[in-house]
Amino acid sequence: MGTTEDTGQAIFAYRAFDLRDHFPQPLETCREALECLQSDVAYMAAMSGEIIAYLRDGGSIKIPDDFFIYRSGNSIALLGEEENDAICLAVEAWLLKKLAQISADFSPPEPSRIRPYKLELLLDQCDANADETDDVCAWRDLTEVGREQLDECAAPKKPL
Repeated sequence: MGTTEDTGQAIFAYRAFDLRDHFPQPLETCREALECLQSDVAYMAAMSGEIIAYLRDGGSIKIPDDFFIYRSGNSIALLGEEENDAICLAVEAWLLKKLAQISADFSPPEPSRIRPYKLELLLDQCDANADETDDVCAWRDLTEVGREQLDECAAPKKPL
């Protein structure tokens, strides 16, 4: 991972959210999602605006709103459309790092010989010729409890 093409391959669609969920349609680019939040249709986007990137593997990544929302003291505002180029470049770079981190986090785990995670590794450690323990013998000697035994234990019903 490391190019814009990589994010295009990993990301299926974007979606913009405002307080009243005015944008249910999936969008092709982060810029389109950002423009939805900056539009006149968006409701309180500066307070509740979100952009989500949906991954092809079924996951999703919430893009931090610090990229497109300006906060200073008690004031909060969406950045203007003139900032969109810089915002999209910053989001693209952040997504590349995030996708690389996700792919590194989901790399195949190294097998542990202490606590094997695969049945084959566990079976390799078992000795098929070992003597059975007392617990195993007791378990094997247990009588089965089935419908027949339950019926026998039930008290006979007397006719009325």
